[in-house]
Amino acid sequence: MNYRNKQQGVVLVIALIALMAISLAGVALMRSVDSSNVVSGNIAFNEAAIQMADIGAEQAYTEIMGNLSSNPNSCQFVAANCPVNNAGQPYFYPDVSALDETRLPSPAGGLNWSKPLSQKLPGDTTPSYSVHYLIERMCGSLITGVAGDDTANLQTQATFAKCKAVPIYDTDSAPLAELGKLFYRVTVEVTGPRDTRGLSQYFFGIQDKVN
Repeated sequence: MNYRNKQQGVVLVIALIALMAISLAGVALMRSVDSSNVVSGNIAFNEAAIQMADIGAEQAYTEIMGNLSSNPNSCQFVAANCPVNNAGQPYFYPDVSALDETRLPSPAGGLNWSKPLSQKLPGDTTPSYSVHYLIERMCGSLITGVAGDDTANLQTQATFAKCKAVPIYDTDSAPLAELGKLFYRVTVEVTGPRDTRGLSQYFFGIQDKVN
């Protein structure tokens, strides 16, 4: 009996099975690496969005400083200088319209954001991120709880009784008249590639005229 003839093709079958197993392992590895790259890319986009939020906060800070009582051209004295968005709606809240504390900080909630700032990452040829912000002067009926008792409008001067503000003291520990640290809250929204969306909030304590 010729055992050699009976064994022909067995090695080929084993080799094909081994090759198939190696191929499946290679495909699985490629998919794993691809998924890792996607996850890493999403994390990078989110990190960039957080950094972009600082740009919105800096712009908002500049906007606040331009509306202090010491500036004769501020919104308090010149209504036409009150900031508005693309639709002509006030975004410096509370400003011409009152802030509803039940609304969420999103366009769907009815709040009016600033004009979007288009930003691009180093190396990009076109802007890939959109940044806009919302500023709240921490005053008004949300503080006192009394309807109509409102200094939220930037046309009305802030008061210690109706705003979140602290006095400024001189060297003798006496409060300086009509001067204090007034608080502002800035909400920044950033949108970017792959439906990236980030929300950040900042608080600024700024010296201003307060009754």
